[in-house]
Amino acid sequence: MNDISPYLERAQLLLAQGRANDAIAQLKNALQQDPGSDEALSLYARCQFAQKDYDAGIATINNAISIDPENSYYFYLLGFGYYSANKNKMALEAFKQSQEMDPYFAETYGLMAHVYIEQKDFNKGLATANEGLEIDPENITCLNARSIALNKMHKTDDAINTMQNALAQDPDNEYTHCTVGWNYLEKGQHKIATKHFKEALRINPNMHNAQAGLKEALKSKIAPYRWLLRYSFWINNKGKKMRWIIPLGLYLTVRLLSSLLKMKDGTEYIAGSLIALYFLFILTSWLITPLANFFLLFHKDGKYALTQTEKKTAVTVVAALLAGLICLCVSQLIATEYKNIVTGFIIATAAFWAMSVPLGNIEYPLSVREYGTQNKIAMLLVLLALVTIPFAFIYLPVAIFTGISFIVIFVLNNWAGIFR
Repeated sequence: MNDISPYLERAQLLLAQGRANDAIAQLKNALQQDPGSDEALSLYARCQFAQKDYDAGIATINNAISIDPENSYYFYLLGFGYYSANKNKMALEAFKQSQEMDPYFAETYGLMAHVYIEQKDFNKGLATANEGLEIDPENITCLNARSIALNKMHKTDDAINTMQNALAQDPDNEYTHCTVGWNYLEKGQHKIATKHFKEALRINPNMHNAQAGLKEALKSKIAPYRWLLRYSFWINNKGKKMRWIIPLGLYLTVRLLSSLLKMKDGTEYIAGSLIALYFLFILTSWLITPLANFFLLFHKDGKYALTQTEKKTAVTVVAALLAGLICLCVSQLIATEYKNIVTGFIIATAAFWAMSVPLGNIEYPLSVREYGTQNKIAMLLVLLALVTIPFAFIYLPVAIFTGISFIVIFVLNNWAGIFR
């Protein structure tokens, strides 16, 4: 049998340099000479994971496991593939198999802890990370997981101390800087978070999680966005049930307050103020993201962080809001002279402003087939609004029909979204 070790050594070196394509070329040569090399297959799977081709990588590492089912590291790689593909249940099963074969590999504990944290089981995530740190006190994955778990459990000082230790051990680790950034962002300290996200991107300019964090940190300069982001962190930490329990609770509260408006003992003023605040909260939550992205278009760092979809939704949402404002102003200016046209401008105002919400949810480039159901619904709502505007002046019954259709679909979709 030919010696394929030179190919494997070169592939490992190339993969460490971030050159996954070149590493794959070496591994193909190795597998041509020895198709049954589980080591070559495991390296191949790592290259596919580096290319974010997780399904292919999972299939490849399963081939390696079929050749050597007693290798604990292969099950760790399988778990890594499932975790990266957001298949957490299968990832845990693979990690547990790896752990049973080799209970002294700290990296397995670190990734298991991250899975538990994503499942909102912060206590178990912390305990698992601590188990890994007992094996290797300097393991970066375990330190990151421990910090995240502590932060989610509101043990802020312990979380910061953990990350200071991690940074002291490896100050050029982009994952650690990214974790620190998200921890500070969740605490509302967006300025410190920005520094860490920038440092992570200095080390690895293509790190998606750091790019997303930097955008959130920059948008947090806008107070309403910062408050809603902290609310988002809070409600997500509470788990899936709270995502619909809280909106339902708010809705029932609004209904109760509405009944108080009928009373004449002074409570109607308090109830009216609270209802107004509720609707302001809902409206802000719908529009704040595209509006914050519009702010980033003029920011020296933010404009490069936005995707094409984020840029276009920001511009179209602001354009719709301005168009509605112009229609409202025109309706007021001509109110005394052209009363028949005023209704059309008022309906157009409502249509433009209503349209701004689904415009913020559309993916670009425009496509009916390429994206999911929510994109199709958003495009349908925008189309209904666009039809409503000209018919508000041409033939009012059509405008009323399309307008009501917009409202029904919009309400049903938003309520369904709470339970998704």
